[in-house]
Amino acid sequence: MHHLLSRGPVADDRLCDPHEAEEIAPIRVLDLTENPVHPLRLIHNEPTLLSVQRITEHVWWMPPGPPDRPSLCAVVGKHWTVALDAGSSRAHTRQFLDGLPIQPRAVVYTHSHWDHVFGGVEIDGPVIAHTLTAEKLVEMAARDWTDDASVGEHIREELPAPRVVEVRPADIVFDDGLVLDLGGVRVHVRHVGGDHAEDSSVMFVEPDAVLFLGDALCDAIDDRLENAVLSWSASHYVEGHHESVSTRQELEAIIAEQRGLQ
Repeated sequence: MHHLLSRGPVADDRLCDPHEAEEIAPIRVLDLTENPVHPLRLIHNEPTLLSVQRITEHVWWMPPGPPDRPSLCAVVGKHWTVALDAGSSRAHTRQFLDGLPIQPRAVVYTHSHWDHVFGGVEIDGPVIAHTLTAEKLVEMAARDWTDDASVGEHIREELPAPRVVEVRPADIVFDDGLVLDLGGVRVHVRHVGGDHAEDSSVMFVEPDAVLFLGDALCDAIDDRLENAVLSWSASHYVEGHHESVSTRQELEAIIAEQRGLQ
């Protein structure tokens, strides 16, 4: 049995011991023994589909695409696999899942915007989200998404009428951050906020040195946000709607250009 970490705030980068954490919040434990890890295999999707690519030893990436589909990643460890963001619809997420060597046992959200969470119902495992994201998911689940006049163009393209929108609530909630130990690889999740979404979080994959950014850099960037992003010792940066994986030098140039427009 492998321990999936926990509800509530995590004070530092250590993976909490379940017994020590009981005073902070209940620990949710997932039994993954019925889902053994299989050997990795390379994926070659049809050219008409966005390909799922292996970008480092443990990280698989699906690039963004139309109408407003964001980047998705999966981190494959020895014991279990986690998805980073869920996608824009069941169809988007299913395309991603079909390109993976192992199915994720959980998904972590960067923020609550529709294009990152509508596909969460397609993933068989708990949803992990920041406190603010969890609150917004509840609001989104109560909303009527069937009226074309009240939804944006990209939603109408991704989910034509008659539209069925299923928004899963968060199962595991964190405040500042948490660490997921997948076996041989860890995912450090940290809340960074920002103008694009106050609930934005980023995920650093160790030892692969991949930083999954979601849409944290899509709008105005201040010193605090820039420092929060560049403080990680990453060499691969995956942004929500950027068509390629960026190096640190490329990301610094993107930030400088973005800040120059402010």
